[in-house]
Amino acid sequence: MAVGVKARKAEHFFLEINYYQRMVQVTFFLIFFITFFLIVLLSRLISSLFFVLEYAFQLSRKVKPMEPEEKEIRPRSGTGHERRKYPRFDVYWPVQYNQIGSSISHRGRVTNLSESGMLIQSPGKMEIGQHLKSTLSFILGSEIDTIEMQAEVVWRDLYVNKAWKDYRCGAKFLNVSAMDKTKLNNLLTNLS
Repeated sequence: MAVGVKARKAEHFFLEINYYQRMVQVTFFLIFFITFFLIVLLSRLISSLFFVLEYAFQLSRKVKPMEPEEKEIRPRSGTGHERRKYPRFDVYWPVQYNQIGSSISHRGRVTNLSESGMLIQSPGKMEIGQHLKSTLSFILGSEIDTIEMQAEVVWRDLYVNKAWKDYRCGAKFLNVSAMDKTKLNNLLTNLS
């Protein structure tokens, strides 16, 4: 009988050890998972913070109005007066773009936005008729979001802003996905 009691105690002891080993494994897994989640969250917060700080810096920086020396425009048909269908809004948001078919990416700023197009200010010189794939980043409330679109350069200024060494061009939207079109319309509604 004493052997049976000792066997049960030994079995109980091994079960306790097994239980504690499993608890340690689960605890290490949870600590690893929570640490990984916190690292990902922290990296997202830091990247968002840099985006917001860059945006705030650009707004606080006094941008001198550009004085174009010459503007190149594609000829328009019509009576000669400008016909705008959509209201335009002054913004100052980062845009990343590349020529369709090229993997070289450029950065700039959208300084004017409407439902049909945008005004891009950037260090890169673009040609009329050039097709761009662009990603516009913006802040709406507390959310940071992007809109992807394809656009065509319809005019450009033939000068360099001496203070910031930037070019300007007007681009009309060619292709915007339904989801991004909804984002753009919501954004413009909030701007009006």
